[in-house]
Amino acid sequence: MKTTFRLYNRLHSSIFDLIDGNSETQQTKGLALVLSKSKEALKAFFKLRAIKLKVGEIEWAIVDETLINAELISTTGKQFRADIVIRLYARGKPYKMIMIEAKSLNKNTSVEAASAQIENYLQPNTFKEVGAFNAENIYGFTLTKYPTYVAARQIGAIVWNDVIKLFYHMDKSENELLNDYFQFITKINGAMYFYEKEVFSIPTADWSNEAINNFHVYECPNSGRYQIKQKPLYLTFRKSGGGEMEKLYKIEEIIILNFSKDYQTFLEDDRYSETTRQRVRNYVDYMQQNNNWGEVLPDDEKQVLVLSEQTILLPHKPKPRVNNSFRAYYKLSDLLNWEKKILDQNPQEEA
Repeated sequence: MKTTFRLYNRLHSSIFDLIDGNSETQQTKGLALVLSKSKEALKAFFKLRAIKLKVGEIEWAIVDETLINAELISTTGKQFRADIVIRLYARGKPYKMIMIEAKSLNKNTSVEAASAQIENYLQPNTFKEVGAFNAENIYGFTLTKYPTYVAARQIGAIVWNDVIKLFYHMDKSENELLNDYFQFITKINGAMYFYEKEVFSIPTADWSNEAINNFHVYECPNSGRYQIKQKPLYLTFRKSGGGEMEKLYKIEEIIILNFSKDYQTFLEDDRYSETTRQRVRNYVDYMQQNNNWGEVLPDDEKQVLVLSEQTILLPHKPKPRVNNSFRAYYKLSDLLNWEKKILDQNPQEEA
């Protein structure tokens, strides 16, 4: 007999829909629950490249106890709440400890704030639980939508997409909890690569179009209306004047980068291909040589979008009825429709 649980009138429901809190806390509490209930998921989680680079290999044969907290509250001084804390004990003694500050999968937020929080967590007087572990065996991680950089030796950065990929490739057929969590965080019943919107349209100046065409890189502030809050399938850029859109670009990477603080670290980061790093390097050189930037690199967080060299041409050059500085989402079918050279802009679809 098949039994199906549905919360309210939702087609797909699970225990994760019952977790108290907003979407951000549901995601992190759910992840903590999965890691505590599935040894396979926990071991795979520690093999994520970002974690392994900091923590090293875990000798699971000697690990005899694991404690996992969701929203652990500090009991000394100013009150902090750590999203996920994982403590490993080997042969009855403290072995490794990681603390995670997570931001929502569904939105882009400042990663500097998350990094500052995790630095506070690692202070010896913030959480009494830290005291039992040797300082060199305690690590902190941010868990965010897009990659970032943290200078501290024992702090690393995890991205949600790596967690999703991890669970996507695991055998979930015999692990109902893991399967339910995967469905919960993706909301897509099994499809790995999902996009929240189809085409994001951005106004650009002539110099920006030149950089996009030459280097396949676009950057903008990681704040306010500039934030790409919903990942699109394609990007298109409106030329100054009438706002004509000539090409569709796929996004290969979205990197959150403070050029002043993190540029050199990025250039040495082998998580990114040499091609990606060279494109960004060429873009920075272009910005400085053309006096768009001075000798000192920008000291604010940027969204750096590395675009595919393969594009889809729009020979009919569609454009909005009125072009201004709006950033908006369009349907792919509308942009590919040769009969639609003038597109009406729906204000509700503006970013």
